[in-house]
Amino acid sequence: MISKSLSNIGLKLISLLVAIVLWFVVMGSRSEEVTKEVPIELITPQDLVVSNELPERISFRISGPKAFIRNILNNKDEPIRINLSQAKAGLVTYRFLSDHIQLPIGVKVLSINPTAIIAKLEPLRRKEVPIKLVTKNEIGEGFRLSKIELLKPTVKIKGAESRIEQITEAGTVALDLSQIRSSGEKDLAIDLSKIPGILVEGENPKVYIEVEQSSANFKIRNADVKVLTTRKFTLDHKEVTIYVRCSPEELSRLDRSKVFAIADLKNKSAGIYEPQLSVQLPFNIKLIKVLPSKVKITLH
Repeated sequence: MISKSLSNIGLKLISLLVAIVLWFVVMGSRSEEVTKEVPIELITPQDLVVSNELPERISFRISGPKAFIRNILNNKDEPIRINLSQAKAGLVTYRFLSDHIQLPIGVKVLSINPTAIIAKLEPLRRKEVPIKLVTKNEIGEGFRLSKIELLKPTVKIKGAESRIEQITEAGTVALDLSQIRSSGEKDLAIDLSKIPGILVEGENPKVYIEVEQSSANFKIRNADVKVLTTRKFTLDHKEVTIYVRCSPEELSRLDRSKVFAIADLKNKSAGIYEPQLSVQLPFNIKLIKVLPSKVKITLH
């Protein structure tokens, strides 16, 4: 045993000396102050819940050698578990100490914020409340919303007794109608931002939506070009294609004799012109474009 421990004694002494030197170099390096935040996790009895707002993290102001501080900041800390499983309903104070954070030798805690928390424990209550369907924006152009209804009008929630008693309905996260393009069921989420500490029990609600296509893009081929002039003229394009937006029903009722392009050359003298075409359409049909948009016309 002695012979084994004495083997390579030189290398072992050198390694020890290097380690000691490195330790003193690190400990003698410039000290830094930083803030390290550590999450907290509360463990409560099954029949009690925290009814007041508590910080999610505790801030530790620490000081120590720069090399150690860098490693501490990079490490992911386990949460500080606050065990209140044996507590009774009411106010419970929990204080934080410097040993709630693991630090290497040479690093110390300067301050803790907050130094303590006060948790208000209340009985857990459950309740079923009506759902308020919240929507935003309008249905997209070309679609019509024919039906929208909740598949179930109520939702089960749970939370602290004092908060549950104040809730008469639960609003949904706003459903954006402008993104809906087809019929079917959609999942909704209950907006709990204004009622912290309340949880949905069971599945989130669903809504059934029925949409119909109210309009689409169509093209009308071989539409006539009418030239407004008192002169004789020569027209190189007598027909154009008109692109419109309307419902299929409106298109089927369209009188083709009332759909034409217009080239306005009133009070123009003889010559060659390329006027911008306008289009005559019924008021309920929207013009998208006409091709070609200009035609060559010679006035005599």
